[in-house]
Amino acid sequence: MFFGYDSSCMSQVDTNDNYLRFMGTDSGSARDSAAVGGLVSVWFGGFGIGAILVGSMADDIGRLKCIQLGCLWGILGGALQASAQNFTWMAFARIIGGIGCGHLNTIVPIWTSELADSGARGAFVAVQFTLALTGGTIVYWTEYACLKTQSLAFAWRFPLAMQLIFLLFILFATPFYPESPRHLIRIGRLEEAREILQRVRVNVPESQIEDELAEIVGAICLEANHPPASMWTIMTKSDKLHTRRRILLGAGVQVMQKFTGIDFISTYAPEMFTLAGYTGDKPSLLAGGNFFSYTASLALAIYLCDRVGRRRLMLIGSSLMFLVLIAGGVLSHEVISKATSDPSVSSRCGGAVAAVLYLYTFIYGSTWLTTCWVYPTEIFPLVSRAKGTAAATVAFSLAGGIINEIVPYLIDAISYWVFVLFALLNLVMLVPIYLFYIETASRHLEDLDYLFAHESPFFWHAERAFAQMKSEEGSLDKTGNPAQ
Repeated sequence: MFFGYDSSCMSQVDTNDNYLRFMGTDSGSARDSAAVGGLVSVWFGGFGIGAILVGSMADDIGRLKCIQLGCLWGILGGALQASAQNFTWMAFARIIGGIGCGHLNTIVPIWTSELADSGARGAFVAVQFTLALTGGTIVYWTEYACLKTQSLAFAWRFPLAMQLIFLLFILFATPFYPESPRHLIRIGRLEEAREILQRVRVNVPESQIEDELAEIVGAICLEANHPPASMWTIMTKSDKLHTRRRILLGAGVQVMQKFTGIDFISTYAPEMFTLAGYTGDKPSLLAGGNFFSYTASLALAIYLCDRVGRRRLMLIGSSLMFLVLIAGGVLSHEVISKATSDPSVSSRCGGAVAAVLYLYTFIYGSTWLTTCWVYPTEIFPLVSRAKGTAAATVAFSLAGGIINEIVPYLIDAISYWVFVLFALLNLVMLVPIYLFYIETASRHLEDLDYLFAHESPFFWHAERAFAQMKSEEGSLDKTGNPAQ
């Protein structure tokens, strides 16, 4: 909920006259617009720094302590944002807050994936993002209510301060949660890991827990021949585990999720509803209503993520978003071209554009939103999982910062063509997804080391080799080595 809240909290702060006056950006010039966009984008810079911090320390101090450190960064950043008095103050506060959010949003999915049953990892992350969108809905309507009922100063300072409630809860609740069993085994605490697996697996025989322990130990033995490397090394040097290829896939899925166009519709939703011909309070109300359908879409994601699989959901999602966005571009053209000559047709087309925006976010939420966050936590070997996931999150922050900076200019410059632009990007993305992305759903994390061990980057080669390995008469023994 904190992630959803924090990532959406600037949506109505940016247009608050009191906030703009404090930031010195209330003249309406192009420079001021760039500065306001910059305060949104620097959060993504902090987000990337937070991810890098996770990559450097999560394996040393454990997942839970890493979560608590992220809370401390977020609390400091939130307090500074709520009390900001000028542009420089706010810029540093946004960076610090971004560090906390990036820190938490890198380590929590790792912890979840390492703790969850192989057949439920996607559903677990889908539940988390249902709560994230709930957080985004809360902050949107909190800010809207404050704008309508409170002073302008209160309307932006209070929502920024309210995020501390989530962080304080996480900080004090974390010690009551179980540590990742995979991390515990890695540092030699096998009995504690066994006890945690017994507590978090539902209705499974003891033998299955022992098999899972053996798989984890086998994977750690396999990785022991490849000592931990720095984040720079795993990104630049090839190894037998093909970590660099996995980073390209993990970072790629995070960059592609930004290229789906979700930010131009979710972050700048009021502007998009304005393109649909709505004026006054209607764009803000429609944008707020879109959060409800967006959140509801995660119920479908919870059901589909592990049943349909990550790869197929990405292919289905991009195909449907391509079609929907093309329709949105055509309808937006009609809204603008018929605004004076035939207002009744323009109004009907405007309603259709609004329906397209709602449908688009529902498709994205039920297909891509969960997949792009769970996939990077699954594909890396344990020895580099924290660093690899951090690298993927850095890619998310860079892509998010760039997209959020240029989207306002795109909307102003090309109007309804922005629909067509992102539709074509969705179409192009089908190619790398089909060629290179291996299915990870319902597979043990340790099996993925063997899937990604194949020399070929094409998914069908890896799948064929893995199926052959599993079907061979001398299949793997408990140490991860071919049985004799």
